[in-house]
Amino acid sequence: MIMKQLKFFLIGGMVMAFTACNDSEIDGLATTEVDLATETTVESALEDTDVIIDAALDVSIASGGRIDNGDVEVLQCAEVTHDTEAQTITVDYGDGCEGPRGRVRRGRLLITYDGDRFTEGSFRTVTFDDFFVDETQIEGTRTHTVTTVDSDSGVYTVDIALVGGKMTFDDGTSITREASRTRTTNLGLGIENFTTVNASASGLNREGVAYSMETTTPLTFKRACRFERIFVPVSGVKVRTVGDVTVTIDYGDGACDNLAVVTSSDGTVEEIELEIRGRRRGR
Repeated sequence: MIMKQLKFFLIGGMVMAFTACNDSEIDGLATTEVDLATETTVESALEDTDVIIDAALDVSIASGGRIDNGDVEVLQCAEVTHDTEAQTITVDYGDGCEGPRGRVRRGRLLITYDGDRFTEGSFRTVTFDDFFVDETQIEGTRTHTVTTVDSDSGVYTVDIALVGGKMTFDDGTSITREASRTRTTNLGLGIENFTTVNASASGLNREGVAYSMETTTPLTFKRACRFERIFVPVSGVKVRTVGDVTVTIDYGDGACDNLAVVTSSDGTVEEIELEIRGRRRGR
């Protein structure tokens, strides 16, 4: 089968057209495109919040109180306030600021913690106050629990639960999401460090149709790829089901690119270029 390139940059008019149709009138491929663009945006935004949370916890516990974040990339334009007695950290991006890798964040992350991220059994609970990554608003409560730590290798694992999740996009549409994920980070490789994610999720998509997602091979995010403004997984496989349509998404062999191979339940195979909703081209 001939592989064809397909960009998932979806403008508001296309989304309006999809949602205005009856189920019998919606083209299966077009619906799949909408859902995959949404899934890419959500996966990228949630990984971004996890990177911010780790950085805020490290910097705050190391120094305490209000701190200078100039050396921490994801915190450079945020104000971080640490209440050591209450064990709370607030990361405030104000009305919005663009980080050095082109991501725009605004609003606040509110973190309650017990212990640092390198102590087994420690946890942090995160809520969102009018918080956006690019043009995607994130709501809900995320609880992180550290399950394993190998101080010699710099590898640690965190179990993450998202309860009451909701993501609202730049066109005003939204999805709901309940999710669990196991996130393993290898810090022992310096700039080449990477994170792998096993996850499952379910909820309602932008058309109010139930969906589910599960990884079958861990998704890999590479720190080095962020320097190239690649914020999507670069390897791993997930299966996503919406209604009676199931697609398998293979993110590749680890190269820093936005490409993935999508196999539909009808046997269709396509190579796609992933786009994150709400991001301007050329960033």
